Amino acid sequence: MNQLFRITLTLAYAAFFAYGFGALAAPDDDVSWIADKRGCKVANTFPRQGETITWSGECRGGFAQGAGVLQWYLNGKEDDRYEGSLDKGWAQGKGVLYRADGGKYDGEWEHSVQQGTGRYEAPDGSWYEGDWKNGKPNGHGQYRRPDGKIFIGEWIDGVYEGDKDNPQEEDQEADPNRT
Repeated sequence: MNQLFRITLTLAYAAFFAYGFGALAAPDDDVSWIADKRGCKVANTFPRQGETITWSGECRGGFAQGAGVLQWYLNGKEDDRYEGSLDKGWAQGKGVLYRADGGKYDGEWEHSVQQGTGRYEAPDGSWYEGDWKNGKPNGHGQYRRPDGKIFIGEWIDGVYEGDKDNPQEEDQEADPNRT
């Protein structure tokens, strides 16, 4: 595999999934929980000192439930924001995660992990759109590097398995119907 490509992809999604919802969720018994001022709890898969939250949606049985906006704060300043559905405090179904660094994931979630189809846009202009499994690109998808090269094909655990030496040309657009 082209080393530059491997590094680019690894950095692109590692930066996004290093903490917050992006980390693989722990079993319910091992998870940390964080509560808003109402006492409404949300799964906190990667706790950080100085974190607080607000949740705009329903609180059922002490857990965030249904559609709403989950705003994370770090040391009193706005940090990541999730807009979408939660089930018993876990991101579940359709949702958009806006990262404080400018990254964005718009897609499906299961137990606070990217699962199904979705699109991640990195702050450097790169993006991946396609299938996700366990928080990583997995299945069919398209990846556009910051230099404009587009790779369309199969992914396994975040690694592109297609023709690494022959990406689409920069002026060709990826077919959005292929994902």
